Amino acid sequence: MFRAACTLKETSCILGNFFGELCPICEKCRDLSEDELVIMTASGLTLEGESVLVIEGHSSITGKPAKVKLTDFGFEFFGDDVTEEEVARVRNARCCYIGTVDTSKES
Repeated sequence: MFRAACTLKETSCILGNFFGELCPICEKCRDLSEDELVIMTASGLTLEGESVLVIEGHSSITGKPAKVKLTDFGFEFFGDDVTEEEVARVRNARCCYIGTVDTSKES
């Protein structure tokens, strides 16, 4: 098991990109505050809240089974098949919704 400290908004992003059964929350991201959790499934089911939740599924990176428990500080991953590197890869990925690029001066 390992623990990751982050806001609920960041948790929504990380888990939405990590679990193959979930969808990234990119379209809702800008409207979320740091203390809002949103989890979306491919079929359109959206879960919003902040209470304790356990998610079991498969890593979108490796396809291996994964289990996570949301906590008051972020989340805890369980099992030997999930590595901190997988979560770091998702966490460090470039987000197209943070920041803007001014292309008006490019030729």
